[in-house]
Amino acid sequence: MVTFHQPSLYLPMSVICLSGITFAAGFVDAQDATSSDSGSLAPAKNPEITAAANIEEQRATELRDQALQVIPPDRHYRHLLADVVTESYQGKGFRSIWDPAGIAPSLYRDLSKALNSHGLPELMALDPEVLIKGITGDTVDKRDLAQTIAILDAGMMIRLGWVPTENIWSEWNKGDTPGIDDRSTDQITADLVVAAAVQPFELNRVIDALGPKNWIYRELRKAYPEAKQAILKYSGLPNIPDPATAGVGRPGEAYPYAAAIAAHLADKGYLELPAEQISGLSQMTPELTAALTAFQKDYGLDADGIFGPGSWRYLNTNAASQFRSIIINMHRARLLPSDFGDRYLLVNLPSAELFGFEDNDFHTATMRVVHGQASENTHHTPVFRDVMKEVVFAPYWNVPKSIAVKEILPKAQGDWGYLSRKRYEIVTNFNPYNKDSHRLSPENLELVAQGRLFLRQLPGPSNSLGRIKFLFPNTNNIYMHDTPSKSLFARSNRDYSHGCIRVSRPEELGKWVLESQGWSGEQVKEAMFADDRKSQAIEKELNVYITYFTTFPRPVFGGKIVLAPARDVYELDAKDSTTLSEVLPWVEPVAPTIPSGGQ
Repeated sequence: MVTFHQPSLYLPMSVICLSGITFAAGFVDAQDATSSDSGSLAPAKNPEITAAANIEEQRATELRDQALQVIPPDRHYRHLLADVVTESYQGKGFRSIWDPAGIAPSLYRDLSKALNSHGLPELMALDPEVLIKGITGDTVDKRDLAQTIAILDAGMMIRLGWVPTENIWSEWNKGDTPGIDDRSTDQITADLVVAAAVQPFELNRVIDALGPKNWIYRELRKAYPEAKQAILKYSGLPNIPDPATAGVGRPGEAYPYAAAIAAHLADKGYLELPAEQISGLSQMTPELTAALTAFQKDYGLDADGIFGPGSWRYLNTNAASQFRSIIINMHRARLLPSDFGDRYLLVNLPSAELFGFEDNDFHTATMRVVHGQASENTHHTPVFRDVMKEVVFAPYWNVPKSIAVKEILPKAQGDWGYLSRKRYEIVTNFNPYNKDSHRLSPENLELVAQGRLFLRQLPGPSNSLGRIKFLFPNTNNIYMHDTPSKSLFARSNRDYSHGCIRVSRPEELGKWVLESQGWSGEQVKEAMFADDRKSQAIEKELNVYITYFTTFPRPVFGGKIVLAPARDVYELDAKDSTTLSEVLPWVEPVAPTIPSGGQ
């Protein structure tokens, strides 16, 4: 719920002078103070100041009510918008915000175009001429107020999205919320005031000042115009059959869809061959294999030159679906903070990758991850954000009750040596300093099933958390960790965990997290492979963002960013399409054809 900010006082100097009170460093002249019974001094109440404050507060309340009368009820941010309007005018002594000569009569049309350039329907813009008719009272100039509401509405729709954050990422604002969101009344007001002061008036500059400022949104919006144009024309790109059913293409071998692969790689700038040579390809030539390998490397795939299901998913895209996906993901990017922090880790679940950033979004680390199973709703890794607090070396695995009851106890009851082979112990609690354990017995296993005793796996090579875990305490009990199951990182689909995030290169991540505290890679490795549990607090704030982008601006070392399609692992595109149905375009897909060189 948005609360109304109590207006601050902007008193004219004449009022202060007339009062006869001199304020300096928080003190009041003795002659203008009254003594209480206790002998302490208190400032005298000046009727003129009190009256001025009451008048200002009344005007602010009236102005807010006038704004709410004309702001459409379907704006989820309408009360925040009214607060910004009130605070903006109050800060200017209720004078006009805009230069009457600076705003063109085409403002409504220009606002419509601005919304469209951010992937929102033009018809969502508010017409100032219509708003004027609904504004009652004369607290401020009606035309100026109508223009302010119309401009702010467009800017806030772009900045905050068409629906509340919780309608898309329900866990995003729960718990710790690192990063600078710039969603407060004061910050939006400040952005508006600064933008309005720039002369001559430029609407696009004002909208940019009010819109999202994070790099993911910036990159998606940069791709939006070209994607929009692409659906208006036939690209000529052929369809490539799924290698899962049509067979994979291997370097040097004949492949009936080599021409189709080449056409897509040439369109993305990875292959430079004349069109007639592309259409005549019938095998995976060295040139084609080299282009495919470069593409695979940029998109985080195995750079082996083999055209399989993973490469097909990233390469075989059509214009209509890509355009729609960019818009859906622009809506998601609006939920991100404008500033992620000095150092942060970002996990994108659809691409199953982790990225490390330092010093104003400078990309310094990339690795694959395994996350929660898609087939089990209770295992889905939630989309949320938090702050990493601790690194634990040689960790225990505190087995959740659900896993203990459903997966481990049945094995233990059928195999009396199972728990000892897997290095599980029965404990009273999960306190890591508690070294006492209970003997294995049917009675104690029953107490585990009841949740009165617990299973804990000792540190070591078979520990399910591997040799290191990274903690960012949250209500979902999600964290990052090593794993003994290394083979899963080689798969294109990497959703196999119960919800936590397994990292492919834990030593590298440990060094990345702790190097600012003087840890070397060798020290991290030594602590990981020791048998004794060790905890290291993180001294410098490290933010963690678990995100969901099915079209993702994937950073590549060297400053390059590629717009990569990713697997809709939890099928959230369909859900979010329904949530955003009022603002998503419907696009008639263009069916591509297979060239003569293919089948």
